[in-house]
Amino acid sequence: MRIIVFEDYAAHSFEPLTLTRGVFDLRLGLFSLADRVKHYMQVEQVDFLARNHIAEHIRARRKAKANEPEAIDDETVFINGLLVFNSELRSIVQKLRLETLVTKQGRIVLARFSEARAREVAPLLANAPGVEALKKVREKALEEVEYEGDALLSSPWEIVERNFLQIIDDYETMPRLRLRIPPEATLIGRRRNVYVGRDTAIDPYVTLDSVKGPIYIGEGCEIHAGSFIEGPAYIGPGTVIHPSSIIRGGSNIGPDCNIGGEVEATIIHGHVDKQHAGFLGYGYVGEWVELGPLFANSGGRFGNGAQGFGGMIADHVKASAGTLVYAGRSIGVASRVSGHVWENVPSFVSYAKTGGQPVCEIDVEEVLKTARRMAALREEEFTPADEQLLRRVFELTRFEREAYRPCGTG
Repeated sequence: MRIIVFEDYAAHSFEPLTLTRGVFDLRLGLFSLADRVKHYMQVEQVDFLARNHIAEHIRARRKAKANEPEAIDDETVFINGLLVFNSELRSIVQKLRLETLVTKQGRIVLARFSEARAREVAPLLANAPGVEALKKVREKALEEVEYEGDALLSSPWEIVERNFLQIIDDYETMPRLRLRIPPEATLIGRRRNVYVGRDTAIDPYVTLDSVKGPIYIGEGCEIHAGSFIEGPAYIGPGTVIHPSSIIRGGSNIGPDCNIGGEVEATIIHGHVDKQHAGFLGYGYVGEWVELGPLFANSGGRFGNGAQGFGGMIADHVKASAGTLVYAGRSIGVASRVSGHVWENVPSFVSYAKTGGQPVCEIDVEEVLKTARRMAALREEEFTPADEQLLRRVFELTRFEREAYRPCGTG
């Protein structure tokens, strides 16, 4: 049996984060959405159906098939990439009969088809299909079942909102491997709710508070003196938490990050620099992002108990010292921002309106040069597939910048 994870039209609701990745590569809890499928289905590999401009990058990065329906050689289960997969959904998959769809409000949640029918269906599920294409898929099925659960996502805010409890749920599914907690660290709560990976160094005067949820710290991390980490929290391998940092509950920090100041209920993908004082809350941050000293976004829990979405920061964004991003705003791929950001920022622009500067278009060659340099500093490879993806996204988002001149042309 093959498993193929696909995108539907809701993937566009997660842009600009999903301009450079499949929606199934978004993080939630201890896994990406795609890796969650692998974890619960107990398989080493899944294949993908995605928007055309990212398919080649998926093949290179994940070493998997993407948009290759001709490779189907067995009965196939199709799984929506915005499905927060769990053991209950695994049971549904196992009981699903051939040529059957599981749908929710017109969206396909799951499907199981024989080899021949799967080859017909797969092209219809490529390139984040809209309603009309999904209708054609439904015509291929002999049976349709309505999904009653709430695990199908439709907006980025839902990921941030669910992340707190998802870290707790995922931690409970992990093997009970717990390594040392240095005696110099202060532990509040249960020891069983703290996992510290191998080769991770925790300085004296670090406080780990697991009262509200577990704390998972990956391998090779550095947690420096005076830091406070409140669960539920995930800190990925190789990440450095700088002295006197505050990591509040619901924080989900990916691999190889440098984090300082205060972070609350925010998902950070990886290779992100936020080393200095400032606040980052209730938002979602991509990869290769740099946030300068005293960067802050407006998001969090208000006096009436409601939560405000802190917004999205896409890959390769650079924010100057003192930047303030208003609640719910998005910053596009590779843009550079400073001052107050009170509106959504397109991809590949320089935005400094409060400094009296006009918005202008950043040349893609300059973006590529910076991306290569940042990767080299972290001893990572910036691959031809990475370069091609950024070039494609630059062209794909050109319409957003029609009103702006190239930077440096006056």
